[in-house]
Amino acid sequence: MSKYDESFYVEKEIAAPAERVWALMARPAGLTLWHPFMEKNTAERWDGIGSKDQLTYYSGLVWDREVMNWLEGVGFDLKVTRKGKQESWAIWRVRPLDDNNCILRITGCVEYIRKLPFPIRWALLKFKMKPVFSQYLHQILEGFTHYAETGEQVTRNQFGSHPFFSPEQ
Repeated sequence: MSKYDESFYVEKEIAAPAERVWALMARPAGLTLWHPFMEKNTAERWDGIGSKDQLTYYSGLVWDREVMNWLEGVGFDLKVTRKGKQESWAIWRVRPLDDNNCILRITGCVEYIRKLPFPIRWALLKFKMKPVFSQYLHQILEGFTHYAETGEQVTRNQFGSHPFFSPEQ
């Protein structure tokens, strides 16, 4: 049987220098400026491996993130959990295209379903998790791009609502 890729990613070209995009990514508790579903972002520390923050979504969900890998100027790998469980990963990478443009990619992987038998895991990923989380990552990148290019803070659900993270008001 061939190896099934259980990760998913979304990427977007941003009309801003990679250095600016990195500075926004590395800003402690900065998600409320550009994340369209984020009610509150509290950073315990946000400057390298071991950094932690907490995300409170408009839906009331609370997730914790911990930096497992920090590549200065390039990106980071985040372990994301809810109440210490439901572990998943988010990998952020910025790649310059030229002096004024770059690509930001977010890759996700839902770890906590790996204990399920392959057929169930495959169906869950294909029909539920990849579509839901790909939509979520796309909307995050829309918000990030908007803020990086204009400097204007995003508003709740500016790029559409999300059933898990910020339902319609």
